[in-house]
Amino acid sequence: MIPIDPDSLVTPRLDLRVPTDADTRGLLALYGDREVMRHWSHPVWTCPAQARAAIAEAQTDRARGSGLHLVIVSRSDGGLAGSCALFDIHPQHRRATLGYLLARPYWGQGLAGEAVRALLGYGFDALDLVRIEAEVIPGNRASTALLARLGFRCEGLLRARWRVDGKAIDVQLWALLRAERVA
Repeated sequence: MIPIDPDSLVTPRLDLRVPTDADTRGLLALYGDREVMRHWSHPVWTCPAQARAAIAEAQTDRARGSGLHLVIVSRSDGGLAGSCALFDIHPQHRRATLGYLLARPYWGQGLAGEAVRALLGYGFDALDLVRIEAEVIPGNRASTALLARLGFRCEGLLRARWRVDGKAIDVQLWALLRAERVA
């Protein structure tokens, strides 16, 4: 098990912190937005219980050392701007999977990149990871552009990887090695 210590990561415009019950409403709004969720691996949330379950899972994963799930909070307005995570952390193989999601009012401001850079820094430096992966639905141009800017490489297509609302979804597998990291 890798100890996951931070309660928060700070960037110039964002606070990334462990979610609490006070984030239930904000997380439900984020994951309940069909436009935000159109490139995601599970259906749109419809009730507060789903947000509460995700908060509990985030706390359990952190305690086990298998994941670090954070909410992204805008320092300018205090709003819940999104979420990001390193999950499926495999200490033996020194790899993890990256996920991130940004609320529509915060799109186009470079905030996803700012949050992901902070999380990558923590993963490579504090957790001593060597590889961080991300899965992206083909056609998600914003996400693939962000990953490319950060130095990730597309390694291939995973066919029928996810099932969302009964439909099989293909995803591209992207990965970044610590040695290839872009400053």
